[in-house]
Amino acid sequence: MLKLLDKLIGIITLLALTGLLGSYTARYIDPNTFILPSLLGLAYPYLLIANIILFLYWLARWKKMAFVQLIVLALGIPVFRTYYGTYKEKNGTESYDLQVLSYNVRYFDRYGWSKHKNTPEKLLDYLNHFPGDIICLQEFPEKSAAIDPQDIIRQLSSYPYRKIKKHMAIFSRSPIIACKEITFDKKYTSSCIFCDVVKLKDTVRIYNIHLESYKLGKKERKFVKDISEGVSNDLSQGIRNLTVRISEANKNRAKQARQIKTALQNSPYPFIVCGDFNDTPLSYTYQTIENELRDSFIEKGRGLGNTYIGEFPSFRIDYILHTTDFQTISYSREAVTLSDHYPIQSKLKKEDENSKQ
Repeated sequence: MLKLLDKLIGIITLLALTGLLGSYTARYIDPNTFILPSLLGLAYPYLLIANIILFLYWLARWKKMAFVQLIVLALGIPVFRTYYGTYKEKNGTESYDLQVLSYNVRYFDRYGWSKHKNTPEKLLDYLNHFPGDIICLQEFPEKSAAIDPQDIIRQLSSYPYRKIKKHMAIFSRSPIIACKEITFDKKYTSSCIFCDVVKLKDTVRIYNIHLESYKLGKKERKFVKDISEGVSNDLSQGIRNLTVRISEANKNRAKQARQIKTALQNSPYPFIVCGDFNDTPLSYTYQTIENELRDSFIEKGRGLGNTYIGEFPSFRIDYILHTTDFQTISYSREAVTLSDHYPIQSKLKKEDENSKQ
């Protein structure tokens, strides 16, 4: 009976190992070329947990399979560090030159998603108490019966410089000397603006990005909720619908990421990238944009880095990246639940030429 169990679990283990190895390749394979790795990359946290459980089983059975799994798990340590911060805080405070906040504010709760009273007022209070230099907001509201963006601007008067375009906003306490938009194909819902800010006796370019979402409809959202609650009505159709939505969004973001990368490479100034990528660190989108940049979370993050608190709560999809002209002094994910994203902030210090060598 035990041998039969070993054979069954052995098959499951091989599938789990193959899936985990496949997820490691997601960063390097364009989903427009081959979609499967990007789907496996999305499932990485769950594949990791499954493999750890199976490793413990084979370790308890004292089988060679445990050694194989240990090797595969070890290969994924760099990947794990993009999901779980291992930085150990030091006593004392280091000096910094620039503090940046990135936050998807979900249109200031225009449609009452949060089901809480006074959410817009609470959001404004949080932003006004941020002591930093730059605020990058995604899903900034346009004028409606419920929300007046001019009223928001007036109440953020401590940030006298701003750029607002297509649901994106950059607020600054330092002068903004130029702003532009990266235009995408009209079929996309993505946005990207950037501003040149005079700071540190120099010019720093700030990119604010919001890439293509999954555009989950009511059926897909209900399916995800049902699965999380253990309900599996019409499982095959639900998986098919969800996979189509995810695949299409992954392909679109890959194209958008390449366009943004071209703009980043042409920047005449040191720059900081903030925003909601709607994609995980184990994705072609992230790898394309992050390549040759530094990720503030990887440098100074602690604990689980998830920034989204909607249908997929295990995912880190919001980022603060920067060129090697800066070093991250601190990074934090704020425990603020006024949107379906957590706000993230980072303190940065300009590096001198000697320290970069």
